[in-house]
Amino acid sequence: MKLIIASLAFVLASIASAADSIPVFLDASEDSLQVGELEAISLAVPAQWPRGVEATEGWQPVYYRDLFEVYLENNDIAKDLSAKPGRPYLTAPSNEAPTLAIATDKDKIDIISVDSWFCKAQLETIIVGYIKSSSIEASSIVNSLAEVPARQMSQKSDAASITELVGRFEKTGLIGKTRTGMAYKLAGLDGKTLAFIDTSEVPERIQVQEFINREVRVSGFLKQTGENNDVILTAKSLKKAF
Repeated sequence: MKLIIASLAFVLASIASAADSIPVFLDASEDSLQVGELEAISLAVPAQWPRGVEATEGWQPVYYRDLFEVYLENNDIAKDLSAKPGRPYLTAPSNEAPTLAIATDKDKIDIISVDSWFCKAQLETIIVGYIKSSSIEASSIVNSLAEVPARQMSQKSDAASITELVGRFEKTGLIGKTRTGMAYKLAGLDGKTLAFIDTSEVPERIQVQEFINREVRVSGFLKQTGENNDVILTAKSLKKAF
């Protein structure tokens, strides 16, 4: 009897755990490729709909960072074993496969294997993925963090409260600075703003200006402005990405 109860508890725990995860798709459709999943609501960083992509009711674009397995044509690999900028990272060894991202001159890939036509590689990057808005509303991503008492948030260091973003650390333009009050922002591989960065809580020993125009890794707490829905990351640490 005890064994049955223990087994039932394990199954129920597994179901609850699975229910908490949020699948991330390459396109705003359940028929598209699932590229990963979010383990917690606080890890969902809302993104704008890409230019030329019509908003789909019931879906929310998010920034999603992971280590992906991708494929490139052998001719798209340079002599230094980097991906040629502008070439597609494919999700399967076929030119008909969906494109995960477009290569840039800043990417770092690790080649796993090579066949007659394609090479398989690992790529760590940030893409725009899509989650069902029935799983989570974009506004609740930030509200769920705000509801946690400040003292409790300062004591927690797990992934559910700390968000980490990787991108290019840049000065905020005049319009963005006037709107948010933030002097810096983090840009993704496509040049779009991932988040505005509040550096007021970065330790004094860290010289923030030394990171301008460099790829960095920023950890901290997300919040969102009420009027313009700008995403702001209050940085607790700032360091080089590589």
